[in-house]
Amino acid sequence: MSAAELTRSWPPLAAWGAGLVQVALGAGIVTGTDAAPRAAGILLVAVGAATLVWGVLRLAGRSLERTGVALALLGVLAGTAALLADPVRTSVVAVAVAIVLDAVIGVTIGRSRRSRTRRAPSPRGAVAGVLPLTGAAPMVGFLLGAVAVAGVVTPALASTEAGRLAPDHGSHTLLVDPHGH
Repeated sequence: MSAAELTRSWPPLAAWGAGLVQVALGAGIVTGTDAAPRAAGILLVAVGAATLVWGVLRLAGRSLERTGVALALLGVLAGTAALLADPVRTSVVAVAVAIVLDAVIGVTIGRSRRSRTRRAPSPRGAVAGVLPLTGAAPMVGFLLGAVAVAGVVTPALASTEAGRLAPDHGSHTLLVDPHGH
């Protein structure tokens, strides 16, 4: 079980996590009254949505490495801009998680590109970005990556404006029909 086989699915998983956090951050500040926070929120929602789409395309087998690195860099810049534009509605925790997940995208793509250029070209090396989840190593890597992303994204989403304003799911009351219908 090689490290490359284990981590091959991590860029799309990190993209889904970063995209969800970016969309939640953007949705929380897009309702601001000033133009700068609203623009930063719109940018975050757009970058987050594009990152989610890139993650789907990557898992479906499309490489799109340059696009992934560009979106990761845009995510870092948009998150930083949102934090500077509206620090009250922007969670530092959520921005930090999105930046870390964007870094995972950039680092894993960079490592896979570097390792392919050092070796002689081979059919397998040419499609290293494609994710056929066959065999034990890719599945174990996928599951480990999914658990790690869920573990950091869930509290990050809760710390966003949208997460803080969400209703408490434990406070629902059971409605009983007094007429017996």
